[in-house]
Order: sequence, then C-alpha cells, then structure tokens
Amino acid sequence: MRHMVARKFLRTYGSFRGRIERSAFWWSALALGAVFVVLFVFLDTVVGRTATFALYPPLFWGGAALAVKRLHDRGTSAWWLLVAVVPILGPLWLFITLGLRAGSPGENQYGDDPRLFDADYLTVQ
Repeated sequence: MRHMVARKFLRTYGSFRGRIERSAFWWSALALGAVFVVLFVFLDTVVGRTATFALYPPLFWGGAALAVKRLHDRGTSAWWLLVAVVPILGPLWLFITLGLRAGSPGENQYGDDPRLFDADYLTVQ
C-alpha cells in the first residue's frame, strides 16, 4: 500500500509526462500549497527563516509538473509555460487555460484521456 501511495505521489508531483484532469489538478495544487504552508511555518518557527528556502525548489518542481501535465491534457506543449513571463496577460491566460478550461477529449499525443481511466465499457450488467 505504501508503495502505491509513493508511486502515485511521484507520478503526480515528480514527473512531467502524461496528462492530469482539471479536478485532479486543483486538488493536487491545493495539497501542494497546504503542505508548503505547513512546512514553511514549522521550519520558520523551529529553525529560522533561512531554512525555508529549501522548500522552494520542490514547490516549483511540483507546480511545474502539475502545470505541464495540465497543458498536455489540453493538447498543448509545455513550452506554453513561458507565456507566464508576459506581465498580467501571461499569468491570466495560464490561469484560465490550466484551471478553467476542459482538456481535449480522448487520446492525444501526450497520452490517454485521464477521465477514462476508470471507465470500463465492456462490463455487462
């Protein structure tokens, strides 16, 4: 059981491959943010503000992995993350694209539709 949880964690936050559906993106981003805040407060209180700098690389890696997978779900390249450097419009476009728009239906060049993983069309009831 622990191996499955660890594998799913690494697949979600550690890998830039595949697709992730919109609801999983939001829940994973909220979990990443909550863990970051808890660890930040803990390290700041116990060790000091300087120790909190160690939290930023895993936060950015996990956030980038989620964003890339979400772009893949939309059928677009990860290079579109560079639009974030455009002031105001870039982050707004990313927010709308990643968080509000549905993914491309069916399989695309980045993998199978994540909404169909649990669907079993051959089951007769």
